[in-house]
Amino acid sequence: MSAPLLEIRDLSVHFPLPRQSPLAPKRTLRAVQGVNLTLNEGECLSIVGESGCGKSTTALTVMGLQEPTQGDVLFRGRSLTGANAPGRKDRARIAQMVFQDPYASLNPRQTVGRMLSSQLSLHEIAKGSDADHRVADMLTRVGLTPDHANRYPHEFSGGQRQRIGIARALMLDPKILVLDEPVSALDVSIQAQIINLLMHLQETLGLSYIMISHDLSVVEHVSDRVAVMYFGRVVEEGDWNSIFNRPTHPYTRRLISSVPDPDAVLVGTRRLPDAAPIPDASRFSPDISRRPTPDEEPEPSVLIQIGESHTVRVAQ
Repeated sequence: MSAPLLEIRDLSVHFPLPRQSPLAPKRTLRAVQGVNLTLNEGECLSIVGESGCGKSTTALTVMGLQEPTQGDVLFRGRSLTGANAPGRKDRARIAQMVFQDPYASLNPRQTVGRMLSSQLSLHEIAKGSDADHRVADMLTRVGLTPDHANRYPHEFSGGQRQRIGIARALMLDPKILVLDEPVSALDVSIQAQIINLLMHLQETLGLSYIMISHDLSVVEHVSDRVAVMYFGRVVEEGDWNSIFNRPTHPYTRRLISSVPDPDAVLVGTRRLPDAAPIPDASRFSPDISRRPTPDEEPEPSVLIQIGESHTVRVAQ
C-alpha cells in the first residue's frame, strides 16, 4: 500500500485560559489531544463531532493557521510544522480551504475575476490574458459562466458564492482541500448541488478532501473514512461502512441515532445495529455521561482495533 498523502501525528493544541483569581493556578484548554490521522490520495476523510470537539482546530493546524503544541503534520513525509516547514506560498500549493460562510470569506470590494486572478499573479503562475483564460475555465468547472468574473460577491446567491469559494481554492491546483462545514450555511436543495460538485471535482481533478462537519447526513454520502472527535480526542475511526453500520463508541452511536431516518414512518431516532464487541475488561473513554471541564486532564486511553479498518478508544 502506498504511503499516505497527509499524516497527522500525535497532534495536540492547547490554549491558555484566564485565571479564576490572581492567586489561582494557570489553566489550559486542551482543544486537541493526541490526534493521529492519515489521508490517502483521492479519498475523503471526514472529521465529525459537536461544536467545541476540536475538529476545526485540527483543520486550522493542517492549514498552518494554528501552530501545534505537540505533534506534527506531514505531507508526503515532509513536515509542515516547525522551523523546517515550507513557506506560505509553498503551503498554498499543497492545501487550500473552503470556508463555511461563502459571503464572509469573499472580498466584497473585489470582482470575482480579480479575486481569482490575484492568486495566479502572486504565485507568478500567469498574468494578463493567460490569467483571464484560467479564471474563465475555473468558473466553468464549478458551474458558473466566464462573464461572472466581472461581478461582485453581493450579486450572487449563497450557492453561487460557495462555487466561487471552491473556484478560488482550486486556482493554485492544490492536492488537498480542507472543507470546513462547506454546505451548512446553504439551503438543503443547494447543499445537494454543492456536494455533487465537490464529488465531481474530486474525481476529475484527483483531489483529496478533509471534511469538517457535524452533519452526518452529509458525511454519509461523501466520505471514504470517518473520524469521530469528542472533547479533543478521536474516539472512533474507520471506513464509512464500519462507522455507519457498526458504530461502537457510545458517542458515535448517539451522533448517528440523531440523524433523521427518511424511511421511518414516524420521525424519531434511527435504529442502530448491534455494536462490535470489545474486551469486557475495557471501558469506553471518555465517559459521555458527563461533560469534562475545559482544563480537565484527559484520562489515559488507547485506540483498539475491532475490525480491519475500525478502531475505538477505550480507557487503559
